[in-house]
Amino acid sequence: MRIKSQIILSMVAAAALIGLVGGVAIFTQIVVTKSLGLTEATNVARELADTIVFKSSDGAPSLLERPEALKQFLLHQHRRLHRDFLVLDSNKTILAHAADEEHQVGDKFNHDPGNEIGQTLADGIPRRFVDPEEVNAMLAVPIENPEGAIIGAVLLEYDPVLQAAEQSTNSLLWLVGLSAAAAVLVAVGFAWQLLRRFSSGLGDMMRGMEALAKGNAMTRISHARNDEFGQLADGFNTMADQLASARAHVEDIVETAAEGIAVLDGDGRIASANPAAATMIGRRADKIVGQQWDSVLTIRDPRGDAFAAGASPIEMALATGRQQQGEVRLARSDGSHLPVIASCGPLSRSEGGLVLTLNDISELRRAEGVVNERADQLALLNRELHEKSETTTRLVKLGELLQACVTFPEAFSVVGTAMAEFLGGLSGTVHLTSASRNLVEEMAHWGDVRSSATQFAPEDCWALRRGQEHVAGPGMLTPRCAHITENGKKGYVCMPLAAQGETLGILHLCEPNAAEKPQWLAERQQILRGVVDTLALALANLRLRETLRQQSIRDPNTSLFNRRYLEETSSRELRRMERSGQPLVVIMLDVDHFKQFNDTFGHEAGDLVLKQVAATLIEHARDSDVVSRFGGEEFALVMPGSTVQEGAERAEALRQAIRKLHLTHRGRTLGTVTASFGVAAYPEHGVGWAELTNAADHALYEAKGNGRDRVAIALGNASGERPPIQLVPAPKSS
Repeated sequence: MRIKSQIILSMVAAAALIGLVGGVAIFTQIVVTKSLGLTEATNVARELADTIVFKSSDGAPSLLERPEALKQFLLHQHRRLHRDFLVLDSNKTILAHAADEEHQVGDKFNHDPGNEIGQTLADGIPRRFVDPEEVNAMLAVPIENPEGAIIGAVLLEYDPVLQAAEQSTNSLLWLVGLSAAAAVLVAVGFAWQLLRRFSSGLGDMMRGMEALAKGNAMTRISHARNDEFGQLADGFNTMADQLASARAHVEDIVETAAEGIAVLDGDGRIASANPAAATMIGRRADKIVGQQWDSVLTIRDPRGDAFAAGASPIEMALATGRQQQGEVRLARSDGSHLPVIASCGPLSRSEGGLVLTLNDISELRRAEGVVNERADQLALLNRELHEKSETTTRLVKLGELLQACVTFPEAFSVVGTAMAEFLGGLSGTVHLTSASRNLVEEMAHWGDVRSSATQFAPEDCWALRRGQEHVAGPGMLTPRCAHITENGKKGYVCMPLAAQGETLGILHLCEPNAAEKPQWLAERQQILRGVVDTLALALANLRLRETLRQQSIRDPNTSLFNRRYLEETSSRELRRMERSGQPLVVIMLDVDHFKQFNDTFGHEAGDLVLKQVAATLIEHARDSDVVSRFGGEEFALVMPGSTVQEGAERAEALRQAIRKLHLTHRGRTLGTVTASFGVAAYPEHGVGWAELTNAADHALYEAKGNGRDRVAIALGNASGERPPIQLVPAPKSS
């Protein structure tokens, strides 16, 4: 073969080789660009997916469980990374999106022609696809919960710059091919010229590609030729510019990211770190790169304790080659600890390594602290409300018990028991003012300390003087009440019991350790106010009921029991005597010639006679006897457990005592007062109250018919007719 042919053939072969080399370089760059873009996009998407399902150690819900927070998070990522994001559930339903006007939350996403999303949800492998409606390259990455189950997917748009680089590289591939073909044609006609220039042009291209292969993205081929080598050099330089632009774009994303990003090689050395990572670590970036990670990063567990050997997320990711994530405390050079989420994503290159992402969650923890503080305050308020509710319930119960009491002793028994529960640790007493208003008497006491006199004058208590609460104790200038019997370092308070416009008495309390408990009264002020009001109202009602009861059963003129009370009580006593087999005596008496007293001396004198007769009956009665005014000038005396003979003797004693009365009214002597008596007994004169009163009445009438001023005893009567009467002779007047 001729030299010319060899040269032409060589040039053709060289041109083909150049085209092949350029195509391989461009194809390699396309693959590298796609690989870098896919890796970067996958890492970003996985980081988003992990952040969405992350739950803090205190049990706070993840972003996936809070739709509004998820939406705000995606919008923030869109503004920061300038990409569109969508979050789908396991049914491909859109849960949230950012800057994607074509899709709505709740719609089903069906823009993956080959069901790439469904495949990703099934096997957990990220896949890319092209949305046929928006003509956008999309990447689908699975969302896994902490148990490893796939619960959804994150979709993000490929970087437009990477797409442009891919298109430019494809165009350049065609250009290189055409240039190579042109070089072959030119080589046939200009073999000698091409042969002469071949070595120079090929050398420049080889040097440029070698430099580019070594990672020098700033490599450019300088030339002044207008031939194919010049075009190849221009194409090479254009490709280098595109690669540099793509690399710069990726670097800008990393440099401006709010999260700290550091790349570690397979040996654990830090290959690069963005400014955010340097700021979190607290060192300059140039002091970090090239160092072993554990010499510049000190991480601790969420409680601030050191990790066990090989247990930190970084160590586990380097050892296993699997992705690790967890909350850690980053110890900074100034001694502070920064709470971060550490995400370790292993690199797919052969020499190993990983990408460490540090997400500052200090603001989140501060917000959680504020929320916890508010929760504690709410719990405190709730506890106070519960205590107030319990106090109110106990006060209501105390009021109900006091309202159910019939007598004052019964009420004060309830008070003595209840106060120990209401006012634990305090001793105290309840004092009531007497009806004469000149004496204050103790009615109930509780506790170990008795600090007040049992009886004292109203002026001895400052609370009764002033009509308001009076407190005395250590460190106070207020004087002690005169009724306080102890002068130690105890604290005291007297609170008036006032209700319905009347002061009934005081509630007196003593705190033995007042010097050590200066707030002893303030802590109980509210419950004390409730106790005082409840107690005062209950005592006022009880006093009113007692007054009304006395008015209903007593005669207003003589203060003796009235006839209604006599009949109710005597019937009850009669049944009691019947059960116990004891006798009972009924004495009826009537003042002799009482009408003459009224006609001669007036009704006031008549009332005086009735009162003195009533006083004489009370003076000679036993505690178990019932003395009453039966009506007009007639009186009745019931004597449980007494025989008819004892009744006759009592009647005679009363007759003599009444006869000895010497009464004067307005300076006038009223004369001798006499009375006639009728005595009947159970069971001799009847078994019912009506029978006994009839028998006593008949005996009384018999005594009056036989000269008055005498005692007549009804005799036994089994036939039910009027019983015969036995007269007790009246003594001769002296």
